[in-house]
Amino acid sequence: MAIKYALYPNHLTSDPDDFMAVVQDQESRTKEDLIDVMIGRGSTVTKAEALSVLEEFEAAVQQALEEGNSINTPLFRISASIQGVFLGESESFKDNQHYVRLNVKPGSRIGEIAGNIDVQKVEASAPQPNLVSFRDVVSDTTNETLTPGGVGELTGSRLKIGADDPTQGIFLVAADGTSTQVATIIRNKPSNLIFMIPVGLPSGEYRMEVRVVFRGTTSLRVGQLNHTIQVV
Repeated sequence: MAIKYALYPNHLTSDPDDFMAVVQDQESRTKEDLIDVMIGRGSTVTKAEALSVLEEFEAAVQQALEEGNSINTPLFRISASIQGVFLGESESFKDNQHYVRLNVKPGSRIGEIAGNIDVQKVEASAPQPNLVSFRDVVSDTTNETLTPGGVGELTGSRLKIGADDPTQGIFLVAADGTSTQVATIIRNKPSNLIFMIPVGLPSGEYRMEVRVVFRGTTSLRVGQLNHTIQVV
């Protein structure tokens, strides 16, 4: 496998012939996905055991950082710095003027692989909303269930919706093509949408779409979740 990239005009320079590479079709892998890969390679560790060990590892990393330590592993290095201006040598840390920043860098094992990753040039395509996963809060399921009247959370990228344009929004499309638009969006961010699932949705399978007009463009772009969601 290779990292796919396409070239787009580089508006950060004054030369109209300058282009920049943008990674295309990059999928996100979760902790559970990585564990499946690990087990598939013949590991004798069960999925439950792997999840338990990783949870303890993550908790240990969190505790070490909260205690003011840095982290140095083959996968990553994390160190803290303090940001903000101190007005004089006697001034102390103030929450409204200063903050702690965690700096994350690749560790020795990850840093070595960048030069070995293959790349592949592809044709540039128009950007569209990228729907990665949907969580139904009532049933606490992912990419499976829709609970009418409940709360849904959609994650991905390029998801933010123009609130004043009725053609933009979250749409639930039934198997017969009937489309229902979500009326209430609680959180509207590029990587995260939280919304009320419409009441009265008939039972059956639905596709989830996000329709957006990006800034500086006029055409409606449609992204679709790669899973059908069931109203039971």
